[in-house]
Amino acid sequence: MRPFLRLALLTCFLSASLAANSVIYWNEQVVSATRLSRNPPPLAGLHYGTYHVAIFDAVNGITGTYEPWLVKEAAPAGADVDAAVAGAAYTVLKEYWSNVTNPRVLKKAYDEALAAIPEGSAKVAGLAWGEKVARVVIADRADSGWNKPMPGQYTSQEPGKWRETPPGFRPPVLPFWGRVRPFTMKSQDHFRAPPPNSPESKAYAEEAAFVAKVGARDGAERSEYETLSTPFWSDDLGTATPPGHWNVIAQDIARDRNLSTEECARLFALINLAGADAGVSCWEAKFFYSTWRPETALRETTPEYNPHIELAPDFIPNMASPAFPSYPSGHSTFSAAASRIIERFFDTDDISFTVTSDGLPGVVRHFDTISEARWEVGMSRVWGGIHVMQDNIIAQKVGMDLADYIFDGFLRPRE
Repeated sequence: MRPFLRLALLTCFLSASLAANSVIYWNEQVVSATRLSRNPPPLAGLHYGTYHVAIFDAVNGITGTYEPWLVKEAAPAGADVDAAVAGAAYTVLKEYWSNVTNPRVLKKAYDEALAAIPEGSAKVAGLAWGEKVARVVIADRADSGWNKPMPGQYTSQEPGKWRETPPGFRPPVLPFWGRVRPFTMKSQDHFRAPPPNSPESKAYAEEAAFVAKVGARDGAERSEYETLSTPFWSDDLGTATPPGHWNVIAQDIARDRNLSTEECARLFALINLAGADAGVSCWEAKFFYSTWRPETALRETTPEYNPHIELAPDFIPNMASPAFPSYPSGHSTFSAAASRIIERFFDTDDISFTVTSDGLPGVVRHFDTISEARWEVGMSRVWGGIHVMQDNIIAQKVGMDLADYIFDGFLRPRE
């Protein structure tokens, strides 16, 4: 294909994307920026949340259909919705991502969005309104504690407690995150997971044995599909992250269902409120319980501590254990929260979709239901050898309970 023809087709696609739905266009921009940022999942989730509630309030200030998130005043009469989305999105992008993304890339996306909006007073008013809303939302989150690490002792050599794992023996990631002010929860421990099975118990030993069987790097009893599920859903640094992966899934579902700009603004705000608070809730519980990783249990448990565990001193997990405590699973919490919002928004689990992966480029997977994907995400961490089943199952319940709480209590249609 000739270069100018490729460029023409790309321009047509971009124009069609902007014309169809500006929220989806700007979601694509923030996901791309997040990949470049290499932010860990809780931080990425928090910024996604700030970004999308700003977009929601900018849109809702014009349409007035739903209860606002933060900004209660109405937009100026005649303000253009797409311009408001651009103003809000670009303002938040510059605030949180300009130091990790080439500012020219962000400006190019902004200029292309504005080029698709007719000139006039509606455009000017919409831009100014979106920027104003974004500044209010950014100011509200400025003192939430997300950028204020707290020193402390977060590791322990006590049996059952988390400590750094090989090969990198990395220090804990965001150990203070459980103290960040949440968006919707009444407190950071509002949805704290219940106490896990004690690492001294027979129940824990049985779960560790299952991980040894299905989660080992070598000689595990799992299928090729299960093995590849781990990198498919890994969403490590440099990817969209787990919250962002569900943003990508949601935008494809939104396209398939021809959602309006207003509907998309609400859908993505709800998903990312859930993702932001899922990170706070999960990290609060992780460092409250400070449960060691399966590989540590399998290699270091003594008969005096837990006589039921069958030691596996040579056990190596199918993926490197992340640098934070095991219980509950972050992936399962994030995925359950986002996927449950999608189910509630469309009032059904029966949504078929295909999804790609930053971890396995070019690989596409198809799911017939939302819950099918949710379960696979959680199991991918067990097959990866880094979580026992209780980490996954309890985290999914926490994430779904959090999502129900958010969907039932926030951004509701006005009566």
